[in-house]
Formats: sequence, structure tokens, C-alpha cells
Amino acid sequence: MEKKGQGMFEYILLLAGILLIVVLAIVVLRGGLFGGAETDIKVQNCQAALSRSSACYASSGAWNQTGTPTPYPPACVSIDYNGSANCADLQVQDCACGPQPGS
Repeated sequence: MEKKGQGMFEYILLLAGILLIVVLAIVVLRGGLFGGAETDIKVQNCQAALSRSSACYASSGAWNQTGTPTPYPPACVSIDYNGSANCADLQVQDCACGPQPGS
């Protein structure tokens, strides 16, 4: 009788292990664990491009939050702004320089 119980327990343990591997594979393939890192890199690249744009600086050299670079830096176009992937579809303030990078 003990052998049947041990065999059933091992079978359940094996199924649980397989289920865990399948769930982890699905999470990793859908980008669930590291999905935010790509967006962070895009935002950093956009901020770097904005910091090099002369439209983001006033004539005094101070940061100009309302400046709008034309053309908008390509590094910023690939970021999803409020559900739109294209800066031209948005309000001007959505494509402005915004807060100074690094502050």
C-alpha cells in the first residue's frame, strides 16, 4: 500500500514541476519579467536626444520645457505617447521637451 502512495505522490510532483516550467516559459516569452526594461531604454534614449536639441534650451541657456524640437528626435517617436506611436498625432505639449532630463 505504501508503494502506491509513494508512486502517486511522485506522479503529482512530476506534474507540478511540468506545470511550473510551462507557466515560467509563457511568462518569459510574453515579456512579463523584463518587459519594462525596453521602455526604460527608449525613454533614456529620447531624453538624451532631447538634451542635445537646441529647441529645448532658451536663449539664456536654461532648459525650456515647452520647446518643441522639429523634426522630433527619432529616438522619441518609437515611444508610445498616450496610446499614439506618432508624435504628430498628439497635442503640442505631449511632444514638448518636458522636464529636464536627469533632474
